[in-house]
Amino acid sequence: MATTTGKTSGVICKKSKITVKCSGCSKDFGLNHISEHRNELSQQLGTIEDQFNDLKLEMDEQKSNPQKPELMKQIDKWERESIEKVRQVADEVRRELSSYIVTFATNLDFKLKQLTQKIIQCRKDNDFADQEIQVFNEELK
Repeated sequence: MATTTGKTSGVICKKSKITVKCSGCSKDFGLNHISEHRNELSQQLGTIEDQFNDLKLEMDEQKSNPQKPELMKQIDKWERESIEKVRQVADEVRRELSSYIVTFATNLDFKLKQLTQKIIQCRKDNDFADQEIQVFNEELK
């Protein structure tokens, strides 16, 4: 890491004295400050180790619980929203179908009442033949 360079001025104290050149950053440090520089590098390495460990823990957690990542949460949200939209459309179609059935039943009831009146009148008048029977059958279809 370091080599003695002789008498130069240190990068920290700027005093002319015996210095040691750091081979990593190529700066000259006085004998008193080279250990400080080494401690700073050690702290930086410690920070990197902490970040690495945090990343490793996060990766291990994702491997053990693959349902938790943000993309899975987005898919769950999309699923809930899609299901809600389908429910809304289904409810609307049910309402429309119910309305159609009521209208259809009302119209059919009206036509059946008219046909019933015709049949009753034919029976009352005793005025029916093959032709009327055929018409009544067609109207029932």
